[in-house]
Amino acid sequence: MVVETKEIKALGKKLKFAKSERYALSELIAHLKTSWPGVKFKLFGSKVKGIADEESDIDLLIMLPCSVTEELRKKIIYKVFDINLIFETNISTLIIARVEWESAPFSLLPIHAYIEEEGVPL
Repeated sequence: MVVETKEIKALGKKLKFAKSERYALSELIAHLKTSWPGVKFKLFGSKVKGIADEESDIDLLIMLPCSVTEELRKKIIYKVFDINLIFETNISTLIIARVEWESAPFSLLPIHAYIEEEGVPL
């Protein structure tokens, strides 16, 4: 059974997320917080900007408190895939170590500036 957090519920309603999208995000975030305490998240993209259509995905930046190996990245991607299948959603993730996100070269990329400016922390 999925427990939808108050934060996700309120934000999801504000951003016009479907109930299944809110549940999927709640499930993913709960799983990642349990596995990696200190993980941080930011929503970004068309859903946050309010210009999404029925084909739009949910863009989610995942900043881990540890190095991101290929094995770890795959583990998270498989979990996201499973959640997308269960809830019939389309969550797309950008997975990175928080220290890498906050320093060059990543901090100099246009996507970094965009997410920092328009992203919504969870």
